[in-house]
Amino acid sequence: MLRADRIRNLRLEKNYTHQQVADLLDIAVRMIARYEAGEVEPSGDVVSRMADTFGVSTDYLLGRTDDPTPCYQVSELTPKEQAVLAALRRGEPLEAIRLIVNSSE
Repeated sequence: MLRADRIRNLRLEKNYTHQQVADLLDIAVRMIARYEAGEVEPSGDVVSRMADTFGVSTDYLLGRTDDPTPCYQVSELTPKEQAVLAALRRGEPLEAIRLIVNSSE
């Protein structure tokens, strides 16, 4: 179930009006107010577009996590980003730092 308070807070943080969000999502302006009031639930497609618009994860919008950070597919990461993550997952933070520092050269 969509967290209506999060939609409203994200909209206000970005200083967007209902009309601006409606235009970005390509939906009727009245629907934004109804989502924020918890009167109706958006479709999965609209939730996905909201996440992209506000730069948060769909899980955050749905209240499944308190971490707004969007999740990314490994295929979306560069090889260097993948190597840094792999080093961190192996418990090798110094190797990850080395990769980050050397990647700027």
